[in-house]
Amino acid sequence: MQNMVKLPQDLYDAIRKKAAAQQKTTDALVIEWVSEHIDQSDTSEITQAFEQEVAAFEKLKPTLLEQYTGKFVAIYQGNVVAIGDDKLNLLDEVRKRFGHVVCYIEKVAIDSPRTARIPSLHVAHK
Repeated sequence: MQNMVKLPQDLYDAIRKKAAAQQKTTDALVIEWVSEHIDQSDTSEITQAFEQEVAAFEKLKPTLLEQYTGKFVAIYQGNVVAIGDDKLNLLDEVRKRFGHVVCYIEKVAIDSPRTARIPSLHVAHK
């Protein structure tokens, strides 16, 4: 999921220039600044819930390898709640069934990389 924030062109240009000077993307610079300037007290709860879902995936992995190798699985509340070939379609399915909840979606493979998609700001300019 990406969220868009509309900025005046001159502000976007200034952010882009500063990001280039720091060898960062505009997204990275904005995320860094926003993270430093807003209260994120609820993020630890979200992080903990996400880590629990990752741990559940790791615990279930031997069984998942037997049943779903090559497929993506969505883990919510420690259980497989959706299976499919497309990560974003699984996320849509989880959201339709459970709302905007913390879940973990990963491809089932012996050496599946631990990746995370964390919602972030997407800055659009006019």
